[in-house]
Amino acid sequence: MNIEIRNLSKSYKSRTKTTQALRDVNLTIKSGEIVCVLGHNGAGKTTLVKSICGLLRPDQGAVYLDGRAVHENLSFAHGRCSAVLEGSRNIYYYLTAYENLRYFGLLNGLGHREIDEKAAHYLRLFALEQFRDVPVNAFSRGMQQKTAIIIALMKDPEVLLLDEPTLGLDILSSDAVIEILHQLASDGGRSIIITTHDVHLIERLNARMVFMNQGQVVRDSRLPELKRDGADRRYQITLQLRPGGPELPADADLRERQGDMAVFETADCRWLEQVLASEQLIQIEKCSQSVAEIYKAVMSGHA
Repeated sequence: MNIEIRNLSKSYKSRTKTTQALRDVNLTIKSGEIVCVLGHNGAGKTTLVKSICGLLRPDQGAVYLDGRAVHENLSFAHGRCSAVLEGSRNIYYYLTAYENLRYFGLLNGLGHREIDEKAAHYLRLFALEQFRDVPVNAFSRGMQQKTAIIIALMKDPEVLLLDEPTLGLDILSSDAVIEILHQLASDGGRSIIITTHDVHLIERLNARMVFMNQGQVVRDSRLPELKRDGADRRYQITLQLRPGGPELPADADLRERQGDMAVFETADCRWLEQVLASEQLIQIEKCSQSVAEIYKAVMSGHA
């Protein structure tokens, strides 16, 4: 399902102040696309997610699902969107895993046989099959998060909204969720929007990244493009230090030093031009930026 967000703004008002959560946000998300939304706490990520599925009414602008305005077609939106908000709020802790799936399945109009088939499939897929009849309040944080995601998938949503989906998951469980997300996007044609601070998740998804700051979109690009752009500006240098020869550049980020041998990173192109013909230069290669480095550069306005 295609999602179009046009001029979306939302503020929260109290007696003493007004907080602008979203400021004129414009985004288009295609069917089958995975989008990671990043930003500091309070950047507007959760407000954006809640606006897309109709839980919040914007002050101005609108969200469109396949051309239909969400807040003029709430039943349509609720029938096609599923959301997992931070804290696994879509589960009842005193019910077992299966009872949760059955309850929400019936709530969404699924038949008993369909519920059983889907519950068996997803419990097996998320490695929770043996915990089918265990109360959710006995689960670990990661197991509860898996249960919450399964509940969101029971009605086969065309739009899946996940707020910190790997919170509490170990690396193996996180990898399993990532593979499932890839499969859901490619096989089912779902639009998947994820808010996250999980660097491992972002690296593995290798998807489109939307950076938000103070309610605005400040960068919208795919991870490979961001890495390539950043790599063009930083180099790793292996240099032999000699008396009277070139000194390390002012911005040198020293990685290793043994005797007169130094390995460091720099973005000082003028310094590089001066040292390229030097016999002290042993090796030069472009750096591959990490997600954390990309995030810092974008949020500081340097990317």
